[in-house]
Amino acid sequence: MRQVHRLYRRNRSVSVCFAMLLTCACGTTTPVERPVPPTPEEPAVVASREPVPGSALYGAGDALQDALAGQWEYVGTGPWPTIERSSACVFRNDRVLVVNVYCTVSEIEAFAVQIYSPERGRVRIYAEGKRPVRARQREEYFTFLAESEPPPEPGVAPKVELTMSFDELAQHEKRRHDAMLPGCYGGERHEETVGGCLGALTSEAPRWAEQNRAFLERPGDPWYRLVREMHALAARHGRDPEGA
Repeated sequence: MRQVHRLYRRNRSVSVCFAMLLTCACGTTTPVERPVPPTPEEPAVVASREPVPGSALYGAGDALQDALAGQWEYVGTGPWPTIERSSACVFRNDRVLVVNVYCTVSEIEAFAVQIYSPERGRVRIYAEGKRPVRARQREEYFTFLAESEPPPEPGVAPKVELTMSFDELAQHEKRRHDAMLPGCYGGERHEETVGGCLGALTSEAPRWAEQNRAFLERPGDPWYRLVREMHALAARHGRDPEGA
């Protein structure tokens, strides 16, 4: 089991490096303090402020809604880019492809899902706690992150198609990852608030943060349902690393 822990610590370091790169490029997102409503006895004048419009990027809540919109068809299990030794499981419905990145039979402390929409792009959600995530609530995670990326430009990576095989989607993911595409991220890493956008999407940071704030603070029943159902399917389709 120590080898499994080392495996996920190593993969977590990859995710942390990515998040650190984003943080250096964009800085962190500062929570917005909301004005205290005036009391009837002492009226207060609060300056009006235009609401921040939602980001055009694929949001975590929208991605979860698409992932849970229909019955999943099993696509395949196998090695996944950037994940050493572990296997991933891929499923699809009529809207998106869904990847359980750590598709192990044994429960582990980390859970990651990637959701690919042909039209809207990719969302990755990562959660980790001191005990397996399946039976834990948001407040028990010490890391909870979401990332969004638009679809890659033509020629950067194969266009996502719902009919893709496991190997075709893995090839798309490898080319997408190697291209270091711009994206946005946010949440909590080791109990520290982080967030920002990379490259050409720098200006999207406040809009993306506002779009995903509620989910990252209180993910709600759709998130917990997805975690439970992915775990149940991993018992059937998953693989533990050799020697675990």
